Amino acid sequence: MKKLLILLTVLLVFSMVLSACGGEDASAELADEVAAAEAALAEAEEAAAQAEADADASEEEKAEAEAALAEAQEALAEANDALEEAEAVAEAEEAEDVVMTDVGTPRNETLIFQTFDRQTADPENMNPMQAYARWRGFRELGWGWLYETDTGTGESYGELAASMPEVLNEEHTKFRITLKEGIYWSDGVEFTADDIIYTFETNFECVDRATRIGRIPTYFKEDSWVKVDDYTFEIETNNPAYDLPQNIGVRTWGSIFVPLPKHVFEKEEPNHCEFKNTYPVTLGPYVVKEFDPNGFWHLWELREDWDRSAWADLDTDGFMPKYVLYKDYGPEEVRSLSFVQNMYDVDTFMSPDTIKAVQDLNDSVTTFSPTLPYHNMDDACVYGMLINLQKSPYDLEEVRWALALSMDLKTIGINALSGEMIVNPLPIADTQILRPLYVDPLVPFLEEFTLDDGYKPFDANFGADLAAMLEESGVDAAELPADTTDFGVGWWKHDPEQAGKLLESVGFTKNGDGNWLLPSGEEWVVQLTIPGDWNKVMQLTGFAVADSWRAAGIQVNVQQVENAENATIQRQNDLREVQFQWMNCIFTPDWLGAWREIEPGHIKDGDSSERNAGNRYQWDTPTVYAIVEESLSMEPTSEEFRENGRLILKEFINDMSYINMMNIPTTIPTNEYYWTGFPKADNYYAVPYSWWSSAKEMVANVEPTGNK
Repeated sequence: MKKLLILLTVLLVFSMVLSACGGEDASAELADEVAAAEAALAEAEEAAAQAEADADASEEEKAEAEAALAEAQEALAEANDALEEAEAVAEAEEAEDVVMTDVGTPRNETLIFQTFDRQTADPENMNPMQAYARWRGFRELGWGWLYETDTGTGESYGELAASMPEVLNEEHTKFRITLKEGIYWSDGVEFTADDIIYTFETNFECVDRATRIGRIPTYFKEDSWVKVDDYTFEIETNNPAYDLPQNIGVRTWGSIFVPLPKHVFEKEEPNHCEFKNTYPVTLGPYVVKEFDPNGFWHLWELREDWDRSAWADLDTDGFMPKYVLYKDYGPEEVRSLSFVQNMYDVDTFMSPDTIKAVQDLNDSVTTFSPTLPYHNMDDACVYGMLINLQKSPYDLEEVRWALALSMDLKTIGINALSGEMIVNPLPIADTQILRPLYVDPLVPFLEEFTLDDGYKPFDANFGADLAAMLEESGVDAAELPADTTDFGVGWWKHDPEQAGKLLESVGFTKNGDGNWLLPSGEEWVVQLTIPGDWNKVMQLTGFAVADSWRAAGIQVNVQQVENAENATIQRQNDLREVQFQWMNCIFTPDWLGAWREIEPGHIKDGDSSERNAGNRYQWDTPTVYAIVEESLSMEPTSEEFRENGRLILKEFINDMSYINMMNIPTTIPTNEYYWTGFPKADNYYAVPYSWWSSAKEMVANVEPTGNK
């Protein structure tokens, strides 16, 4: 019983020490006391067991042992309570010094992206078949993909899929796909082949009631899906599918095929096609915590079990931000002030002059590269003039060439973009992946290309001349690229005189004011559609193009529209004449996904109000139709397939069916006051675009700076 008496004394002393704990190091001291209490409890349990087992022990001794055990248990409970209280106090004291976001989260725990599209009209609609989710984190944080695309190489890899598809027949139309095991929806239900089968069934069922099914019902053969086991399924396509991973997974920024949680959607039948799916269960590591009913922001919170999500293999350091916020901070003039004040971390398409002004006020703001172009230009899409080829006078090749040659793109690039651009006459992105395959091989063709009158329109010195103009305007030579092809391999000459000859050849004349008249004698006024405030870079460039055309005697009426109306105009012939637009989103060497839309069935009359589902160029071209059809049965990695892509590019030039201008100038500054580790030229692990699904890599790689 001597041991028991010692134990009782220890417990008495422990309780006195516990009551005295406090001060700055209280939590640490109390953690030590909890450990001591646990040890004391273990001794008490041992002593009580010995007393109970000792045949010679009296009932009094046994009672004392039980009392000591009870006291030890109570002491441990008190120690744990004290520790919890101390930790809460410490957390509260720390919180007093932490800046909070306007959505109620600690700023140093919240990674914040400026939204791509400003405001969304239906923020509660989170059904992947209905809502594109408006660039608000769904495809970046919430949804999972069978296959993702490595934005450094353009190669596909399995995200939900355990491996690349297994081809089951010589025709390349039957496939077996195996899923990774151990991936769970955010509500704890395991993701299996049943979800994939249900998604196919539902996509086909909802094709007339959903807005975001895309090619799934035409690409895949109906009822061809077969479940092999819980993690394996087979599927059949209508045509040879060499690009299956891109069509059932990510091609560039996301995927049309979004796996649905069967256990959620089947409960909503028969209204599951229209089911809004607000606060959805997710396969990604984040869930929607809260959103703005007015459509200006969506807040995401990290799942506790994020290591069982689709990203399980992505994270390397065991850390991701607790919150990710996608929010609109207003027009550029307004949000730049928020950026200066460290209110968000990654912008979207801020104009170069504004970026420089912000950097002058906040040295935490950085760009992708220290030299021109300062920003990453590896975007899959291109900017240019989308022309309605079914509407007069734009059905004339000479008119389209006149518009191209009247465009002073060097001056436009300096005035609107401070020279931050990669120009390209070919309607394909001039990226590190695509340049050696499609751009460089066609430079000799461009240099020798002639119009019907023998004129050679290509300017191979565009980049060198632009660099010289920038240096003359005051840009430090050290900030200019050593290789001026960093500005592009060349573009069309600025030659209003040659443009005038082309117009005169098809009956255009000039009036006394020097303005061009249509063959009918009416003044020619180009109806040019450009974005409103939601994209300042496009807005500035569009106005600069209009000024360039006016200087050549071509009158222009500029119509600014918001995002939803812009999309409508792009698909409706009676609303569209000339539209400054992004096009041809090709990131991998497989061009088929972009140009497959050039099909004869999409051609509408010039004044048709019928919505057009494809061929936005309205380009009726039997030559390209045949090339696309032939390419469906080709391996995308084959030289034959790539040569067909080059042939299509040549046809674009021959007809000037689309005036390609430049890679999308993705002027995206980052604010590194709270977070660091964003993709940069010297740390290029992914494209730095918050609206691509690959933004997951950015989220997984950023680290807190320690600022509160």
